[in-house]
This record gives sequence, structure tokens and C-alpha cells, in this order.
Amino acid sequence: MCVNSLTKTSSNQILNCPVCQSTDMNSFIKTRAQMHDRKEIFNFDQCGQCEFVFLNPRVSEDQLKHYYTSYYLPYRGTSAWGRYSKLVQQNQKKMDTKRLNVVKANNKIQSNSLILDIGCGHPSFLQQCHKALGCKTLGLDFSDEGWRGQTGIFKNIDLKVGEIKDLYPDLNPDVITMWHYLEHDYTPLENLSYLRKVAHPKTTLIIEIPNFASSSRKKFGADWAGWHTPRHTSLFSPQNISLLLKKSGWKVKDLHTYGTMDPYLLEWMSRMERKNIEWNKNMEDEFVSFVVGMLKYFPKKLKEKSSSLGIMTVIAELV
Repeated sequence: MCVNSLTKTSSNQILNCPVCQSTDMNSFIKTRAQMHDRKEIFNFDQCGQCEFVFLNPRVSEDQLKHYYTSYYLPYRGTSAWGRYSKLVQQNQKKMDTKRLNVVKANNKIQSNSLILDIGCGHPSFLQQCHKALGCKTLGLDFSDEGWRGQTGIFKNIDLKVGEIKDLYPDLNPDVITMWHYLEHDYTPLENLSYLRKVAHPKTTLIIEIPNFASSSRKKFGADWAGWHTPRHTSLFSPQNISLLLKKSGWKVKDLHTYGTMDPYLLEWMSRMERKNIEWNKNMEDEFVSFVVGMLKYFPKKLKEKSSSLGIMTVIAELV
């Protein structure tokens, strides 16, 4: 399968849509850097053909590390919440359980099955898979930041630092998961095409990403946390994620306009961006208002399966 390379200038300006390769694109919105101390302004373009929205120009990959600092809340983990950290850990465990259930609902996992998690970060999801299913697990990330110094905790999980192209073609995972990875990917068409070579005929691909065609994006505009500027390079809607998968040798089996991530988290982060919060501070003083907001949001959350609140999940299989 031929994968067209993106045409770029030396300043990382993209000249073709990463999904459909069209040159018909215009500026959609400009947003400031989120979860960062410097409020630089970045531009997102939209393709006039498939309506895909993408960061343009992008930060060079060697400079991207400067946007993963103490202001980046996910890297700080539960410790950012001080005395409330155990409560936050419980919430992470609930989300991992939801993800485990998605895997179980879409593939019959046995002891010799392999679950590959791309962009595994802190590999608590894989740890739960191993404990609950007794299967083989492999986590891949560009950095070991999520598990560094914790090899004893994750001793039963195979963890690797690298890129998708570093995976062996005969890996043959039964399930490939991407929990909020694809929106970070600089070459999604190329990488999804390579994963097709890595997979076997019955491999299930599970992708969870922000949904550009959601009420939260329309509500918060440039403050929407789904931009995650400049770490997110791709903002998908149902129609163009389906097109991307088709072009890379996959087909959509199911598409849900909700996910395992609580949509309130996206709502809350968007509010904090609008509030211009200092993300490197101790988050203890935000916890009470966070919980109150979650309770108020609950009636809206009950409608997430009929009205996308910001997240979507795609289940795909090989063509």
C-alpha cells in the first residue's frame, strides 16, 4: 500500500491535507499554547474537502519536548492534587476498567493474546489488562517518563521506548489500543498503514480521541481543551477519521460519539484555560470546585450517548 508523504517547508508548514492530500485548506482558528507558561499563538487549518482540522505549521518534533513541562498536568500525575491524590487515583482506575471492558467487548482475549497500547504513558491500563485477563501486554511510547523508576510495579508488562515504525512486522497483536494518542501523531496515515502490516486478520484496533464535531468544542471555542495546543496536531470528526482508516487499510466496525474518558474532564480543563490558570501550581485548591462542577455536570453526562460532549471511540478491523 502506497502512503503519500506530506509536503512540508523548512518551517514545518504543511501544504497538503494529512488525510485526503488536498491543497484546499484555510485557517480555521488561532489558539494560544495550553498548559504552558508561554502563551504563544498557533494556527489550525481546516481542509476544504474532508474538513479535517490540523495544526499548521507544527512545532518541530525536536522542539516539542519543551511543551511537556511542569505545566503539563498529565505528566505531574495524581501527585499534582496533593492530599486528594488517592481520590484521583481511584478515578484513573475506574477509567482503566472502562477501557478493559471495551477491549473485552470487542475481542475474545486468551492467555496467549497480545494487547498493544500505543502511547501507553503511565501503563496502568496494561497492568489492569494483565491482572484481569492474564494475557501478554506491550506498551509503546516515545519516552519512559510514565514508568521511569517503577520497573518493579510494571515487571509483568513489556514496555518499550520508540515509534510505531520500530515495531516488528510479525508482532501480530490481537488488540491495538490508542487512548488519546492519534491526535498527537505527526503522520497518522503512515502509522496506521504500518500498523496494518503489524496486525493479523482478526486484530481489533481501538481509538479514542477528542471529537471536533462536539458541543464542547463549539461552546469553548479557542479555549477548548481538545486543541491541547501545540501537542495535538490533529482534530478529527467522525467522517474524516473514517476516511483516514479506509485510506490506511482499516474499516470502521463501530463509531461511538463518547468514550472512556469522562467528558467533564474536557469541560473542566476548558474552563481552566478560559480562567487562565497556572497549571504548575498545587491543584488542591481547585479540587472542591472540580467536584462541585462534576455534580452539576452529571445530568448533561447522561445524554453523552445521544449528543457528543467531546470524546469519540472508533472500533476498526482490517479491510
